[in-house]
Amino acid sequence: MSDNPLTLAAVVSNTNPAYRPGPEPLIGKHVILERLTQKHFPDLYENVGSHADLWTWWPDEPPSSTSEFDNYLNELLKFMIDDLVVYAVILLSGPNKGKAVGLAFALSEDRLTNRVAELGLFFGPQLKRTRAGTEVAYLLGSLLFELNHRRLQWKTNSLNLQSRKAAERYGFVYEGTFRQDQINKGRNRDSSWYSIIDSEWPICKTAFEKWLEDGNFDEQQRQRSRIEEIRESLR
Repeated sequence: MSDNPLTLAAVVSNTNPAYRPGPEPLIGKHVILERLTQKHFPDLYENVGSHADLWTWWPDEPPSSTSEFDNYLNELLKFMIDDLVVYAVILLSGPNKGKAVGLAFALSEDRLTNRVAELGLFFGPQLKRTRAGTEVAYLLGSLLFELNHRRLQWKTNSLNLQSRKAAERYGFVYEGTFRQDQINKGRNRDSSWYSIIDSEWPICKTAFEKWLEDGNFDEQQRQRSRIEEIRESLR
């Protein structure tokens, strides 16, 4: 028998379950996240479904028509029973004010035991590289940790460099790549995994809030400090 003592992981003191997001919208300064319903379908086709280039890294093929896209979204609604919540992202200002311009996903399968959630984003052009897009990640991340999840995951095709950079920008930590994880559209997919855990979230949350402040942007709406710089200054 070895003389080396057995080392065990830390005891988890918080044994309460995590909770599923409720029906309430998530309201920010730049966006509102509403539970997906059929009223959002026309806007989403205009701003997401009809842009074939946005579907390059999405697991499914782009729809060829409005009706095909509506069928696709109706299938998503069927999954919104227990584990998955899908939000329409609606802009609160600008020329597209009031329109749904993207989707946000909160998946929570392990609420009673491991309390793991997963965040997914499918943005139209109006949300990419914007304060509004960053606020979506902030609002949904805040909610999931408030609901007692202890781990928030982000996974993406390892070749999707834009998604990987977004994860790192938001504060997700790269954990590794699952090789030959999926087959998407007939092609191999290696999946890169990222996460934020509950002990890391307070700094990430504060960095989001400081970055989103009006004072962090000049008259041309250019950022003064990158969110990565703000987060690092808080450590």
